[in-house]
Amino acid sequence: MSSAIISIRVMRLEDYEEVEAFLAEHFFKEEPLMLTPQEDQAATEVIPAESELHLSLIRQGVSLVAIDEANANRIVGVILAGAQRPEDVEQHYAEARQLEPTCLLHHIHRFLAGIEKSANYFEHYGVDSALYLYILGVDSSVRRQGLGSRLVSALIDLGRTKGFSAMVSTCTNQNSTRLMSALKMECIHSQIYADYKDDQGRVVLRPPAPHTEGSVMGIRL
Repeated sequence: MSSAIISIRVMRLEDYEEVEAFLAEHFFKEEPLMLTPQEDQAATEVIPAESELHLSLIRQGVSLVAIDEANANRIVGVILAGAQRPEDVEQHYAEARQLEPTCLLHHIHRFLAGIEKSANYFEHYGVDSALYLYILGVDSSVRRQGLGSRLVSALIDLGRTKGFSAMVSTCTNQNSTRLMSALKMECIHSQIYADYKDDQGRVVLRPPAPHTEGSVMGIRL
């Protein structure tokens, strides 16, 4: 394989299928929360609603792809992001609480909805909208080369250009929390995974060490 020459650009609708394939291989299979042991392996499958969310974010024009120009312009990094308002957080929380969890992603959504509501980042920054980074994924073949930081930095710049006053992301593993911290993002709120339990009082989210908590990170733009 040739040496990587990686550029970053705004994600387009025609990237959708390649982005979904990329996320299946380099995000959902490796995200620590998704590695929680399951008796039924089907419980770790990506639900259709997730893909619908991805399409809606791409249409907003603030998601990014990293392209390896030396290797047929293949996608080697992805950020899915979009505008978020207080009512979106409230709706997400209400839907998550009404949901009867049938798979691991349902529990993850419940946890994320709770931690995002508790963070109250709109009040924290005194804004009525924010740029929310939903997913950051980097191809395993080009990790530890600063690409994740480049992608997040590019999103911060794009957010400023688009007129956002704040950017927020919920980091679900230690690696992403460290990356955001290095970019001067602050931890607004965090929660230990072991404190999240199902209706029977069982701990549901058990990612491998050292990924023990989720953290809502933010920055004023």
